[in-house]
Amino acid sequence: MQKSAALPQILLLSLLCLVAPLSSVVNATPQTVATVVALRGTVVAQDKSGADRNLSIKSDIFQEDVLKTGKNAKLQIMFTDNSIISLGRNSEMKIAEYRYQPGQKDGALKTQVKEGTFRVMGGALAKEAPQNFKTVTPTATIGIRGSMYAFKSTRESLSVLFQGGKGIEIFNDQGKVTITTPGFGTKVVLNTAPAKPAKFTEQELNDLNKQLNGNGTNGDNGDQAAASEKGGEEQQPAADAPPAEGEPEATPAPEPAPEPAPAPEPAPLPPPPVPQPVPVPDPRDLEWTFPTPPPPPSDGIFTFSGGLGGTSTKSDGSTETFSNSLQMGVNWYNHKIFGIAYDDTVEKNKPVFFFGTVNGTTISDLKIFGSDEGGSYPSSDAAFISGSGSGLFSGTAYDFFSFNATGNSYLTKGTPTQPVQDSWIVAGGGQQVAGAMVPTAPKGTEIWSGFVVASSEDMNNRPVGRHLIYNTNPNSFTMNINKDAGTILGTLTTDVNVGGGYNISGMTVGSSYGSVYLNDQYLAALLGGSNLAVKEYGNYMVVEDPARQLSTHFTWGYWEVAYEESSLQRQIRVPESMWLAGKPSTNSVINGSFSGTYSGKAYGTMINIADTTQISQISGSMNLTANFTSTPSITGSLAFTNGTTLSISGGAYSADASTNRFNAILTGGTIQGAFYGTNAEAVGGNFYSSTGGNQYLGIFGGNK
Repeated sequence: MQKSAALPQILLLSLLCLVAPLSSVVNATPQTVATVVALRGTVVAQDKSGADRNLSIKSDIFQEDVLKTGKNAKLQIMFTDNSIISLGRNSEMKIAEYRYQPGQKDGALKTQVKEGTFRVMGGALAKEAPQNFKTVTPTATIGIRGSMYAFKSTRESLSVLFQGGKGIEIFNDQGKVTITTPGFGTKVVLNTAPAKPAKFTEQELNDLNKQLNGNGTNGDNGDQAAASEKGGEEQQPAADAPPAEGEPEATPAPEPAPEPAPAPEPAPLPPPPVPQPVPVPDPRDLEWTFPTPPPPPSDGIFTFSGGLGGTSTKSDGSTETFSNSLQMGVNWYNHKIFGIAYDDTVEKNKPVFFFGTVNGTTISDLKIFGSDEGGSYPSSDAAFISGSGSGLFSGTAYDFFSFNATGNSYLTKGTPTQPVQDSWIVAGGGQQVAGAMVPTAPKGTEIWSGFVVASSEDMNNRPVGRHLIYNTNPNSFTMNINKDAGTILGTLTTDVNVGGGYNISGMTVGSSYGSVYLNDQYLAALLGGSNLAVKEYGNYMVVEDPARQLSTHFTWGYWEVAYEESSLQRQIRVPESMWLAGKPSTNSVINGSFSGTYSGKAYGTMINIADTTQISQISGSMNLTANFTSTPSITGSLAFTNGTTLSISGGAYSADASTNRFNAILTGGTIQGAFYGTNAEAVGGNFYSSTGGNQYLGIFGGNK
């Protein structure tokens, strides 16, 4: 996208806002612990002095505030750690304690409920300090272990539904139960132990959702009776927690018969069941939340920062929760959004991406994709995340957004289909970053051309079966960038394959597979087609962090493709596989009298030829002088931080001023590039070298 100083500013921001430490000085200014992100009707916060204040969108919430909703009111707040609490009608909750510093393990979120209906989704605190995340009600305390749950509380009863995650504990002086199965819950009557967990009936689920969404009542009628009723005949699978005090130990089930040894090619796993009920609110349920907004902006790019949380259910039935930070941009001119979610468990350079379309306040056609590898599954096999969802903008200035989505992670190397590894559900949101707005979005169309490099690996023998692929002609990788529509249509072909195997021919970039363009530094496309047997999941192209871009005249990023070649399952993978493209300089600029000296950077991969398991990413400086005068020459060097220098020789090269490209000899290999910008202000390209016992493959670029 045209590079802007505004959008990159949020790449390292924390969720929604930076958290200041709570002051230990009694009379210090109260610190904000949460923000109102949705409400309807009259909602009041009472501070510790007893003073009331009416809440509205963006209102600050402080420690010791007591939140009260009326009979036709509802409230949703987001804490600085991304925990989200929703209050239904006639509900009252006190923020008794809140401490959070990112990365520290001693934070806390303790709430006290008088009565009402609530939904809680744990954020970073539920992951970092779950022992300090508690909700106290008149009949029992709810402890979270990185989860989502909903509950209704009165002065004499409690009904709790576990909606996903690692589990919750409900305890009082009479006993304790642990719930680890989504869709199960418990009920508590004053001065009695929590009932044995049972699956909630469809009617109970509907009643709870209605009370949260405004179609139920929060009185005492029926609560006593409901608390003693069974939620259903199906019983929760045994948890790893001890029985409640006074409850006899359950007789352990007999050990199952040993599983037979798997066949060499196991049958694809069926998609695991999605936990019921869906433990995230549908954005349509939030339509009551906001007043009718004015028409959306007609131009400009807005930046948002926030977070998400969700639950994944693996093929073995186990579940886990996650919460991640995210940032998102929206182009109000072409009505496209593009976002990135960061997860510490995902390999470096492999965040999860999403893009979609905006129509008024609605976000539709939301596509979620990205790579997942290592840590999530018993093996280190690569997996691909794919999903879809929808969302809403809210606020008088469209300064809040919320969304939910569902999807799966697929084993990349599956054949003939890619088996499901887990199913996930997620909800998230955020708010506009003040001052991070570009008033005018790019317009028109451009044809970009450029270069690619790739490491293609045999997914069953990665260190040995590796091929290095690249193109030598920028016109073999082109993209039609339609800035007005926010779409990309391109083709990609390679012509060099070191190590044997096929080159890529005519791969489609974007088009019907899906794409997004906000500006020159925020774009992405899904890939497909070509001469290869491309798999259904695992094919995409995204930009690199704007802070690491090499020039304002072109863009670079990463790409991945999963395919089959001669019965081998192969993957072009991140971070070894990169692309670089931009609008080339016109042929009239690169003429017979052209010369220029450029400096910049090079990024690439170094592979030990003797031990191909030794592979690492490298970076360094680039210096290049192009001279198309009577004695043409391309000279310079790539000097990497590990001490390796690759020299660009002017003695043997091919430089074509009329078609804006060059090829030259590099130490142990070749380098090829093109010029970018109206007046050839920048140069960029790719390189390959085999020297000193190592192979080098990467991209380079810089400015005059």
